[in-house]
Amino acid sequence: MTKEEKRKNKWLELLRFTICGVIAALTDYIVAQFIVFAFNNSIDRAYIIAISTAIGFIVSVIVNYLISTFWVFQNVADKEKTKTPKFIMWFILLSIGGLLLSIGAMEICNLISEFSLNISVTSDSLMNLIKESGWGFLGSVIFWAYIISFGIKTLIGLIYNYFTRKYILYKAPKEENLSILK
Repeated sequence: MTKEEKRKNKWLELLRFTICGVIAALTDYIVAQFIVFAFNNSIDRAYIIAISTAIGFIVSVIVNYLISTFWVFQNVADKEKTKTPKFIMWFILLSIGGLLLSIGAMEICNLISEFSLNISVTSDSLMNLIKESGWGFLGSVIFWAYIISFGIKTLIGLIYNYFTRKYILYKAPKEENLSILK
C-alpha cells in the first residue's frame, strides 16, 4: 500500500480515530479521577465532581484536537483551515455536543443501574472504591456497572465525534466526498 493509499484508506482512518478516541477518553478519565482523588476531602463533593469533569474534558479536547489534526484525518481538503481559530471553535462546540450526549448516556445508564441493581454508578469515585476495597474492587458490582456504563457512554461519544469530525470538520477533497454517494 502506497503512502497515498494509506492517507485515503477509510479503515486506517477509522483505526487512527479509534486510537485517538481511546487516548482522549483515558486522558479524560485519568485527569478527572486524579483531581477527585487529590481534592476529595478539601472541597465539597459536588464541586469537585464538576471541576474534575470540566478539567478532564478540557484536557481531553486539547489532546483530541491535536491528534485528530496532525495524525487521524490525513485526507483533508484544506489542511491549513484545520488550524484556524474558527475551526478550533467549531471543534470545541461539536465536542461539547458530544460531551452532552455522553453525559445523557451516562445518566441513562445510571438510571438503569439504580432501577435494576439499586446502585448508582455516578455517586462515588472509583479511586475511593479502590482505596476502600484494595484489589477487592474487581469483584464489586458497582465497579463493573461503572465500567460498562463508561464504555457505553464512550462508544456513543466516539460515534458522534467520528461523524461530526469526518463529515463536518475534516472533509475529504470533493471528488472523494462524491464517491461516498456512489
